[in-house]
Formats: sequence, structure tokens, C-alpha cells
Amino acid sequence: MTRLQSLLRRLVPALVAAVMLPALSARAAEPAAEQPTVLITGANRGIGLEFTRQYAARGWTVIATTRRPDEATELRALAARHPNVVIERLDITSDAEVAALAAKYRGRPIDLLVNNAALLEKLERQLLGKLDYELFNRSFAINAIGPLRVTEALLENVAASTQKKIVTLGSAAGSNGLLNPPANLYPYRASKAALHLLMHNLALDVAPRGIRVALINPGLVDTRGVLKLKPGEAPPEEFAALMPLIRAGKIKLITPEESVTAMVKLIDGLTPAQSGTFLNYDGQTLPW
Repeated sequence: MTRLQSLLRRLVPALVAAVMLPALSARAAEPAAEQPTVLITGANRGIGLEFTRQYAARGWTVIATTRRPDEATELRALAARHPNVVIERLDITSDAEVAALAAKYRGRPIDLLVNNAALLEKLERQLLGKLDYELFNRSFAINAIGPLRVTEALLENVAASTQKKIVTLGSAAGSNGLLNPPANLYPYRASKAALHLLMHNLALDVAPRGIRVALINPGLVDTRGVLKLKPGEAPPEEFAALMPLIRAGKIKLITPEESVTAMVKLIDGLTPAQSGTFLNYDGQTLPW
């Protein structure tokens, strides 16, 4: 090896380091890209809690809302483990609380709004001959008007974001095309049907702004731990009448984790053509 070659072997690594290290250091000093933000209603249990868990694990900023934060034990424990989860008090039927939340986050982009909060109530109060008409009012207030109230209040936040997505959980029970015996759940079915129309209308209204509106049926989700019941344990009251069908396999429940995992995948790939349609959690298009 000549003296020149030996000299070059010593100098080249030093020159490369002198050029590259400042660039690498500057790149390391650059702040990481800001994570997306999702706001979830009814985040204290069931599907809402699972949405919170999965988006928190992905590193998103999660604004998890619930009517009674002090009683949301599981949600509070989840937030304690994930500093990217913020819990906010929100009753979606309250003009004042929705307005206060919107004011607090004014100017803050929200990439994804998940309208999850809903009311089902006991089957026996929703049967012909036993109909509870006060329940009709509450069902419409929570299942139809509430999601629209929240959406309207936070619409500019969504419009200011990168992803611009609004997701509302509908129900096959509110589909005229899927209506079959047994005829029951009058308040719940009617309120969900109203919700479907409102979200379809919204999708048409906000399409020129590039906002995508997804209406998703989460499936028959075990939000009360029925699948974990031990022999002899009594089911929750709202599931008592359905237990014979569940045990016979005529009604198949899925876990919140299964449902939300599929819905998150669907939301990730949501296309403009799917906006305003009624989708099953597995991506299948459902009839209105």
C-alpha cells in the first residue's frame, strides 16, 4: 500500500463523519411529527373504552369523554398508563356541556370524531303493549340528536385536521332493509334509523369540504361480559331475554376487541366513496 493510499484510508472516515454527523444530529433534534387526535364519546366502557385503548396504544392523542369521569374506573386506569389520553366530562344531550367542550378545544384539529355514546335500555320497555314513551324521548335525545349536536359543535375541528373523518356507530337494528322478526326495540330501532338518516344527510353536506362521514354497524358486541359468565351466574338484565338465543347459537356475540380492531382497520382505509354509506364492521355495505 502506498503512502497516499494509507493516508486516504485514515482521512476518508473522518471526512465522512465531519459531513454526516451534523446532519444526523440536526435530524435527531427535529421534533417528531405530531400524532393524530381522536375524540371518542361514551369512552368509559364497552366499545368506547376499547376504541380508547387501541388508539392510545397507537400513540394517538385521545380525548376520551364520559358523563361521569369520577365513576369511570377502567378509563381512569387506562389514562394513568397512557399520558396521551385525556378524560373530559361530556353529556351529549347537554347543550351547555357540548358547548363548553367545543370552547375548550376551539382551534384544535381533531382528525377523527367517534360518536359512540348510545342508549339501548331493557327489552321489556320496548315491546308493543308495554312501550315506555319517555324512553322514546330519551332514545332520540341520546341516539340521534346527541351525536349530531356533538358533530356540529366540533365540525370546524375536524375540518382543520389532516384526516377529516367523522365516524358514528349505527345499528343493524335501525335498518329498514334488515328488519325481520322478532318485532321489538321500538324506541331503539326508531332512534337508530333517525341517526342513519342524519349521518347520511351530513355526509352529503360536508363532502365539498373533504370530510368523510362513516356510519358503521359494530356487530352484536358483548359490552356486558356475557361471554365471560360462569355456569350459574345471572346475565345482565338487558341480556336476560336474549340468553336462550345466545346459548343456542342463534345470536353470535363478538368481543369489543374483535369489533373495534376491525372498525379501526376500516376507518384507516375509509374512502370518499364509502362516505355516507352504511357499513358493517367488516367493511361490507349494508342496506338502509
